[in-house]
Amino acid sequence: MMPAQVRQPLEPAAVATPEPRRRWMQRLEVAAPFLLALYFFGSALYGVNRTEVIDTDAARHAMNGAFIYDLVRTGHLLHPIEYGKFYYNRMPALSIPFHPPLFPAIEAIFFAVFGVHLFTARLAIAICVAVSAFLLYRVALTTLGYPILAACITLSTFSLWTTKFVARDVMLEFPSLVFTLAAIYCLRGVRESYPMRRAVPFALLAAAALWTKQHTVFLGAVPFLEAALVRRWRRFLEWPIWVSSAIYGVAVLAIIWFSRLFHGTGINMISTSSRDVYYIVNSTLPHYFAWIRTDLAGMPGVLTGCAIAVYLWSLRRRDPEKPRLELYVVWILAALAILIDLGPIAPRYLFFVMPATMAMSFAWLFHGCRRLWGKRVAGIVSAVFAAGFVVAGLAIPFDFLRGPAAAAQVIVQGKPTRVLYAGEADANFIFAIRELDPKRQIIVIPAVKLPVSVLKSADMTHVTNWYGVEWVVIENTAGAHPWSKFQDTVPPVATLQRSIPLESSRMRWRTGSVDVYHVNARAQNPGAVQFSVPGVEAEPR
Repeated sequence: MMPAQVRQPLEPAAVATPEPRRRWMQRLEVAAPFLLALYFFGSALYGVNRTEVIDTDAARHAMNGAFIYDLVRTGHLLHPIEYGKFYYNRMPALSIPFHPPLFPAIEAIFFAVFGVHLFTARLAIAICVAVSAFLLYRVALTTLGYPILAACITLSTFSLWTTKFVARDVMLEFPSLVFTLAAIYCLRGVRESYPMRRAVPFALLAAAALWTKQHTVFLGAVPFLEAALVRRWRRFLEWPIWVSSAIYGVAVLAIIWFSRLFHGTGINMISTSSRDVYYIVNSTLPHYFAWIRTDLAGMPGVLTGCAIAVYLWSLRRRDPEKPRLELYVVWILAALAILIDLGPIAPRYLFFVMPATMAMSFAWLFHGCRRLWGKRVAGIVSAVFAAGFVVAGLAIPFDFLRGPAAAAQVIVQGKPTRVLYAGEADANFIFAIRELDPKRQIIVIPAVKLPVSVLKSADMTHVTNWYGVEWVVIENTAGAHPWSKFQDTVPPVATLQRSIPLESSRMRWRTGSVDVYHVNARAQNPGAVQFSVPGVEAEPR
């Protein structure tokens, strides 16, 4: 008789993970970066029809794109400085060369296709946000290895207050982040290899990031710091790292040359003397420490505390799998070194270290939980934290400004005229004028660009006769301003046409009005309007 065969039981893993579910999970992992990109694309465009351009820097970024678009379409591409002077004397709201010209050039393409509108500029930013979300997911997945971890890092980073702040206005942070993340992605696997096919694209993408926003100059040091941190000294004996550095060095020298054409504007922010150490110690560092404490309030602080605690607790268990965080460490160190050495400081500059810090925090949280309770619990805990960031992000107040563009609509009537704008949102008003006046017939004169003597006296007779002003727009807000006297000298010589409520989430425009006056007597032979162009002309004329 044949012996009875004993049937082996099915493997638990085979029973627990049926084939249809496995295929569904694989499809979800493939679709995840695209879904995240789509979600944050919509988030970046949220409320675009309920606000004007908000930040004064954002208005200048939008005007930079309009300038390059007008430069090309009017055939002045071979004479940019001369045309820039002419353009600035009509719409003095440009920030090139203080801000590099790459994103304005990209923006000009959008303007050529969709027209010069705020929506067009916001659309360009929204696409940059979407691409950045996709790339951050790919960077996190490639370096950390877990799809759930990559998704949580992306969701949480893009739900922070600072990221939403720059995603919903025409700011340079996300355009530069696209190139930064793409360059960082090329540095994956430096521990194993750094071939030329990744080194050259890294150099080109890092150069593009630099020509978008100078703060990303830290990328040049990242390959060297990472190779040193992972102790792959042979990388320094191989050609790729030096070839990529040479290419990137050419880009740095090019932007230095470009800035020196304008008296160093754009690169003169770096602290280079011993006396700057006093400023760094007594101003830069205290400010950034204060802003970091503010940024850690709420969910970021809870995540950081829990991540550190659970990771340290899990170290008592031996585990051969450790998160490889060297790339994120050098990313943070290099970026912070540049921020500390810069003269100008602002809380939003910390934006450039946020993806790396969020990646490290979630990696500590995930791997700490995985060691203690397994991958399933680690994924659930990470997802709960990510959901908390998303909910907190949805509760962030809507950022908006309304008033200056409405004033522009009153003035633009299809004929040449001159406008005096007395207020902090002069650049915002100028971009609104450019939207409504594609023939550029209107000359805008910001009150702060008037000669000091005229500004102090607020002599409307001189302003009317010499500058030929037909319209005066005054921001009627609380507090003393350099143009405050115009509130008294304008009404006797002009008629109030409309008083528009000034509404904003920003403190300086939260209450007040934008008052539009039409001057009663127009000058017959007004003088020429000519301003000192920042970085081009040293003295006003």
